[in-house]
Amino acid sequence: MKDDVHEAIMAGAVCAAVLVATGLAVDLPAADAAGAAGPRPLALGIYPGGYAGGGSTDPVPDDGAKVIRALDQLHGGPGFLVREYVGYDGTSTDGTDARKYFGYLGHGRKLDLVLGYPGHGTPLAGWETYVRNEVRNAGPHAASISLGVDVNLAAAADPSVVPAVVAGVEAAKDEARRLGLKKLQIGFDEGAFGQAGTAFWQSLATTGGNRFRDSIDYVGLELYPDVFHPSPGDLGAQAVSAIDVVRRQEMPIAGLSDRVAIHVAENGWDTLAPRTEAQQSAALTSELTAINADRGRLNITAYEYFDLRDDKSASANLFDHFGLLNDDYTPKAAFSTYRDLVHRLRRG
Repeated sequence: MKDDVHEAIMAGAVCAAVLVATGLAVDLPAADAAGAAGPRPLALGIYPGGYAGGGSTDPVPDDGAKVIRALDQLHGGPGFLVREYVGYDGTSTDGTDARKYFGYLGHGRKLDLVLGYPGHGTPLAGWETYVRNEVRNAGPHAASISLGVDVNLAAAADPSVVPAVVAGVEAAKDEARRLGLKKLQIGFDEGAFGQAGTAFWQSLATTGGNRFRDSIDYVGLELYPDVFHPSPGDLGAQAVSAIDVVRRQEMPIAGLSDRVAIHVAENGWDTLAPRTEAQQSAALTSELTAINADRGRLNITAYEYFDLRDDKSASANLFDHFGLLNDDYTPKAAFSTYRDLVHRLRRG
């Protein structure tokens, strides 16, 4: 069972999307990577757990050996991203939470680490210390560090979130520079729904100045077409349209230029009946293929699937069914689909 801080972060990662929808560092492709030969290949990865916010309270426990075996099959070579979530609890600032995931990083895999702020006006001094210590401990093993998940949704209910995102991004980049981690990418994640959320971005523009804009490398997106409400049709086109809204209508409000990359930090499609494995495989293919095709135009440099396995395959809760594997780690059809796409797309 995940600890309470992890569960709170993950609840923001996916569960909050329902509310809106219904009402050592790897050389990630840089913002200026496009040249005569075209943009660099996407950095690809996955969240290797099963828990999603809003899911079962009695999930099947993770099996570390089976996780590693699945990652070994998927990764396609060095630089495959392993996304994990940890969070500041408002007291302990030692910044060692990510160490428990280092065992997943064989064969050149790198962390995409999300650090969660607890909100509710938690003092920023402790948060900044926690962020710096996590950068110090996890930074050499990470490709990217995000200062929050679904922060646009959290900020709508908590005015302390935006100042924490700005302070966290600035502290993380300052620490990365101090340590000489030149390739470590720093950003934050928001839920993307295909409509511009201007209030959050206006708040970010007011709070974040030149130092913030100089510190941020990417904006990560949580992207779930046709999951929380029906949206039949071309899911790849829907995904790219949602990304385009972020790039053209949201990021400029805060003064974030095309230099700042976009990461598709979470993308998934559930298999809760009557939805099928074949449909999940088709959704993954459509969305990732379209995202890859537009990566140069929109400066998309990374893509990660959510998630590796079902949290509880016998559940009637859709949050338990995003996996490429069943909860016993047997594969669904989309597992081989993603494996094949990873191996093909990493070649450009």
